[in-house]
Order: sequence, then C-alpha cells, then structure tokens
Amino acid sequence: MDGKQALYYAAIAIAVLIGVSIVVSVVSAILGLVSAIVSGIVSLAVLAGIVYVAYKAGSWLLGDDGGSTGSGSLDSIGSSSTSADTGTSRQDRLRQQYVEGQISEAEFERRIGEELETEEVDDIDRELERER
Repeated sequence: MDGKQALYYAAIAIAVLIGVSIVVSVVSAILGLVSAIVSGIVSLAVLAGIVYVAYKAGSWLLGDDGGSTGSGSLDSIGSSSTSADTGTSRQDRLRQQYVEGQISEAEFERRIGEELETEEVDDIDRELERER
C-alpha cells in the first residue's frame, strides 16, 4: 500500500469518526431535551398532587364538606366562628333544603323564623356581654 492510499483511508476514517461523533451528540442532545421535558411534567404532576392534598386537608380541617355550592366556603376561612356565622350557615342550609324540595314552604318559613328569633336573642346576649 502506498502513502497516497494510506492517507486516503485515514481521511475516510477521520470523516466517519466525525460523522459518528455528530450523530451521537445530536442523539444525546435530543435525549437530554426529552429527559428535561419528562422531568418538568413529572414535577408539575407532583406539585399538582401536593396542592390537591393540601386543599383537601384544609377543607377537611376547616369542616367544609365539599357539598356546598361554593358561595361562602372560602369567605369564612379567616373569620371567627360566632353564632351569627352559624346562624347564617343554618339559614343557607335551610334555603338549600327548600330549593331541593326536601322541606315544604311552610316548614321553611317556620324554621327561618326560629333562626331569626334565635339570632336576635344571640345578638342581645352579645351586647350584654360587651357591656360587662
């Protein structure tokens, strides 16, 4: 084998090595990108799971049964539990029962009247306690 032919084979070998190196680098970059995307998706899924568990735990600790229409379940989160709040939630429950047809109109009116009377007595009791 003469020198020219050896140089030719060496050039081809170097070109093949460079080509293989480029292919390996591209495949590696693609795999790295796919790995980063999958890692991001998994991280977001885990974060969503943690947020969901925290929300459910908070709902459970605050006593929210999840069956409410959502109109006030978050409003009571920072408020103190006074009898006025309890009376309002009772009134809301009575309204819900009436709307769902669980109680009649007469029963609804009777129970709401009792709640309003109880609320007035509680207000008077609170005023007397403040004056002491």
